[in-house]
Amino acid sequence: MRRGLFLSFSYIPINQNLEAMAKLLYDYWFVQFDFPNEEGKPYKSSGGKMVWNDKLKREIPIDWHCGNLFEIAVFTNGLACQKFRPKDDEAPLPVIKIREMHDGISADTEEVTPNIPESVKVYNGDVLFSWSASLEVILWAYGLGGLNQHIFKVTSANDFPKSFYYFQLLDYVDIFKKMAEARKTTMGHITQDHLQQSTIAIPDNKDIADKFEELISPIFRQMIKLQEEILNLTKQRNELLPLLMNGQVSVNSDLSACSATFSNFNCSSIGGRIHWKFRRSFKGILGILVPDDIVLA
Repeated sequence: MRRGLFLSFSYIPINQNLEAMAKLLYDYWFVQFDFPNEEGKPYKSSGGKMVWNDKLKREIPIDWHCGNLFEIAVFTNGLACQKFRPKDDEAPLPVIKIREMHDGISADTEEVTPNIPESVKVYNGDVLFSWSASLEVILWAYGLGGLNQHIFKVTSANDFPKSFYYFQLLDYVDIFKKMAEARKTTMGHITQDHLQQSTIAIPDNKDIADKFEELISPIFRQMIKLQEEILNLTKQRNELLPLLMNGQVSVNSDLSACSATFSNFNCSSIGGRIHWKFRRSFKGILGILVPDDIVLA
């Protein structure tokens, strides 16, 4: 059997690696505060002035302050989509629930009218945060859909860039989960009060967040592109498999042309090139900000 027909979709671990590398840079800049100073050197490690913050119970750079998640992001809850079923003459949108956040759109996905507010329409690259029962933050990459209740669509507040509020929220969800573990219970849901009471370190001048966005946005775009490739290849595989199984086509004849086409999308070889490309670019981006013993695998 030709390898090009039945793909293992190794784009998925590639995306995981890309996000892990982006998170590594976020941690150096916004957790350890070793963002580049005016001389391009790591701020804290190079003697940048730090001050104690009582709310955060830690030192932060002198030109930073303690804020909350509402200062950097807007949280828009989804609709009760069962109240907005599509009419017969409408092209429906898939309903995005927690299941779709995990698995993408399927034949079992419910539908909603396209005439819903733009604020609850979800596009590739949007940040979604499930706040009830399952606490998760993702970059959506499964196509246009309508957002169901119990999920926030997260957008920018005060012009803070997506990469900044995405990783800030991702970190804070971990804090909520640890709080739940300490109480030996599950976090039922996140309320507006929880978000209001959150405490995060925010730079007074968001230029550093904008510089971070310049480095991370190409990685986010690549992650979305790879997920779109997975969806396209999965669709073609699922269309071909039944034909092969019932004998309507054969690998050696009818599918030879398709196999040749699929071979152009060899996930392993493409993945290797992409992975190596980003390893090299990240070593260049991080430079002295990442110690030599850190391995970008």
